Amino acid sequence: MSSFVSKGKLLLFRLRFQGVRLQLHWNKIIQKILEFLIRRLLLKGDSLFKAQPYLRQEKQTLLDKSSGRRIIYFTFRTLHFLDWFAPIDLALERSFPGKYEVFYIDFSTTLHRIGKGFEYLHFRQQVEERLLQLNISPLRHFSHEELAEYTSFPDADVHVTCESIRQETFSVPERIYLPHYALPKAIDIGLPENIRFNHVFLPTRPPYTYKQLEQKFQEEIKVHSVGYPKLQAASSPVSCFPDSDQPVVIYAPSLEISLLFDALDRGLLEIFNKMSHYNFVIKLHPSLASRRHYVTAFMCQELKGVEHIHFDELSGIQNLAEESSLLITDFGSVGGEYRLGYGKRVIFLKTPAEYEGGADLQFRDDFADGVCKVEDLGNVIESVMKKGALSDSEFHNMRQQVLSFSEASDYEAARIVDEICSAS
Repeated sequence: MSSFVSKGKLLLFRLRFQGVRLQLHWNKIIQKILEFLIRRLLLKGDSLFKAQPYLRQEKQTLLDKSSGRRIIYFTFRTLHFLDWFAPIDLALERSFPGKYEVFYIDFSTTLHRIGKGFEYLHFRQQVEERLLQLNISPLRHFSHEELAEYTSFPDADVHVTCESIRQETFSVPERIYLPHYALPKAIDIGLPENIRFNHVFLPTRPPYTYKQLEQKFQEEIKVHSVGYPKLQAASSPVSCFPDSDQPVVIYAPSLEISLLFDALDRGLLEIFNKMSHYNFVIKLHPSLASRRHYVTAFMCQELKGVEHIHFDELSGIQNLAEESSLLITDFGSVGGEYRLGYGKRVIFLKTPAEYEGGADLQFRDDFADGVCKVEDLGNVIESVMKKGALSDSEFHNMRQQVLSFSEASDYEAARIVDEICSAS
């Protein structure tokens, strides 16, 4: 009987989920029609995101002033990658004032979910707001599609990226791969083959890095142990529960949507609902939240009216960390980054065997404060919270053991960038 009820609940869950997805799909179609009419009737065929004349002039002035400086391109498609490179940019300016000019070039219009319409305008606004938070001028941000609007856009000496961008064809002599995770997963045996680079900034040391690097590696790739500069990214603390003194627990699942569905089916939200003496923040993986708008909409609908559970799709972990005491995740890098960056405790939900074998779960085995099934999560939260905060020695020893460079990694990365430029 209980199995029948469980299957019935799961079927209802799937049907409601697909209903939200269908509604958002129709909203997307209406949005596309509006975009077409605006471009056709009001803009006479111009793109929606074409820069305004005065802004284009300001950017052209910036480009003209970059003459005589070493040029760095940082290319990206999604918003959260800014946090990986911005600390290096700021450290370059502090260490070598006036020597470098950095341009942030997005290829986001190549993503189907963003495109060239309203969604890109929203994305562009988010990028500029985040750059301002990081104390970086938004004038240094360009879409790859608008580069041709400017006269003599300077060629780069160094190109930095966190991801594979098929449409990126810049001719740059020095290319740096900046991994967008501290702890590779089981599928990440070696460095990516679909990204062009001759330098890699390695965040962690064995056994918490790529398995391939424990063997002989290609001589044409230079590995630099710089630590994890993202941990130095500026952040604005977000308080999701400003009027409450209850402990805050973050639930930050990985990008694997099947694990999220499984956790929900096993009663994750019901457990959070019952534990009203804690506050919970549900923080989806940035790519999951942005690609799967219907997931976001569905979960917001499920949590409507529940005061001690907050759904946050905009803030990063770095914004939420200060208010929180504990993080819950399944696999991937977020648990390690939270513990390494903020010295706070982490619980890992058990995952199927196929996820084992990566540096992320090696870190779990060595440093997790709890590992459990969803059904046991309530009891494990209580026991971990009783442990209190990590001691300074625990925190320091963990960072020394895991990170390839445990001090100011943003300045170390900036020093290496300058070395690369000076040698070219």
